[in-house]
Amino acid sequence: MWKNNCFVSYLHAARRTEAFFFGILILEGAVYSLYGLPWGPAVYTMLLSTAFFLLVWGAGFFAYRKKWRWMKQLEETIEMESVEFPRAWNGVEAQYQEIIRKREHFWREHESREQAKRKQEDAYYTRWSHQIKTPVSVMGLLLQEEEPDKEAMRHEMLQIEQYIAMALHYQKLEKGGNDLRFSHYRAGDLVKQAVRNTSELFIHKKISLQIGENLDFDVLTDEKWFVFILEQILTNAVKYTKQGGVCVFREGEGTLAVRDTGIGILPEDLPRVFEWGYTGYNGRLDKRSTGIGLSLVKSAADLLGHPVRITSEAGKGTTVRIDTKRVQLDTV
Repeated sequence: MWKNNCFVSYLHAARRTEAFFFGILILEGAVYSLYGLPWGPAVYTMLLSTAFFLLVWGAGFFAYRKKWRWMKQLEETIEMESVEFPRAWNGVEAQYQEIIRKREHFWREHESREQAKRKQEDAYYTRWSHQIKTPVSVMGLLLQEEEPDKEAMRHEMLQIEQYIAMALHYQKLEKGGNDLRFSHYRAGDLVKQAVRNTSELFIHKKISLQIGENLDFDVLTDEKWFVFILEQILTNAVKYTKQGGVCVFREGEGTLAVRDTGIGILPEDLPRVFEWGYTGYNGRLDKRSTGIGLSLVKSAADLLGHPVRITSEAGKGTTVRIDTKRVQLDTV
């Protein structure tokens, strides 16, 4: 009952003050009675005390009613920042108001991040659905032929598998990559896995591949994620190389490099190649480019603690370098 009525609620909130005042009145009456003093001054004193109490109590009630109305207004709106806090009665109430502001700010930022995340996911799967539709359509056309081209079918099937792998890794990255299993691997073995998984692309485009002989060095990493990174880099290298080849080699103590003789990247596009959804000039020429592959590479490499760098010269080729020495991670 008192929670829905301002006056009754204030009576309840000020009950200690009210009890204290009535206790003072009783104490005054008891003192006058014990000393046998005239009741006239006693009644006059009690009336003055009551008048002063009612004045203070009334001022408190009007301030309380203002806060009550503010609370009712707050119940009717989710936009807390549009409601101005009433003046705090004391330091404790001021701290409560500050806590509310901070929590509201925190939840607004959280909601903003979640909305951006949902928007990015929607954009990704929209692009992904258009991307995977091409090889699926080609497969359908090939199957309608009396003697389907098996090599062409294998190529389209490989593309479908790669797109599915990208979607799965994207989902894992969104969940923080909590399936990491770090161990020591030989760099050459990791490269061979990635080459084996993408060899059909090289064969289909007749692009040569050279693997350096100095890849016998240790890499502390997660095998599946590192191979995924290499596959994405090799796929991009083949995709944008019309003639020439791709070379995988070692630089320095622990840097793994992938160099191609493709069309390269324009200088103005190079600083943004890792941005999510950024395709650049060359990517826009390729209608199937989504601008997601290198973004996934960067996210996965950051997850593993392997810095990734790209250098390129338009018309001559691109080199992607993975520092396998690994920066410090919280999870190992």
